[in-house]
Amino acid sequence: MYRQRKLLVDRLETSGKEYARYLAELPEEQIHAVPASNEWSIHQTAAHMRDTEQYVFLIRAQRILKEDHPVVQDFDQATWWRTHPYAPDEPLKQIIAEFRAARRKLARLLRQASAKDWNRLATHSAYGTISFDWLAMHCYHHTLEHIAQIGYLRENAVLKELNC
Repeated sequence: MYRQRKLLVDRLETSGKEYARYLAELPEEQIHAVPASNEWSIHQTAAHMRDTEQYVFLIRAQRILKEDHPVVQDFDQATWWRTHPYAPDEPLKQIIAEFRAARRKLARLLRQASAKDWNRLATHSAYGTISFDWLAMHCYHHTLEHIAQIGYLRENAVLKELNC
C-alpha cells in the first residue's frame, strides 16, 4: 500500500480508538447534557457517529469498490432520525461497540484496496465527483471534528465546575 494511504488508514484507526476511549471516560451526567438548544448531546453525537460510520462511510466505500461510478446521496441526520428514531436510552457502550465494529470493517476495506481502487470514483449529490481516497480522508476529518466537539464540551464542563 502506498505509504501516505497507509498512514491515513492508521490515523483513521487510531482516531476511532481515541474517540471511543474519549466517550467511555465521560461522566454519566455529561453524556445526555444538551449544551445549547441547537446542539446535540454527547450521546446524540455518538449515535450520529455510529450511524454515519455504518450507513454512510462503510456503505459508500463498499459501493465505490463494487460499482462503476455510483451515485451517492448526501446524508441528512435529521431525515435519518425521522425514519430511524434516536433512542436516548440506548446504552453508550453499545453505540461505541457498533461504531468500532464499523470502523474496523472500513479500515480493513481500505487496507485491502489496490492502488487502482483508491482512484475509483463516485458522484456525490452535494460534493460532485469524489474518490475512494477522498472518502477515507473525509471520514477521518469527520472523526476529528467530533473529537474536538466533545473536547470543547468537556472543557466547558470543567470551567463551569471551577467557576461555580
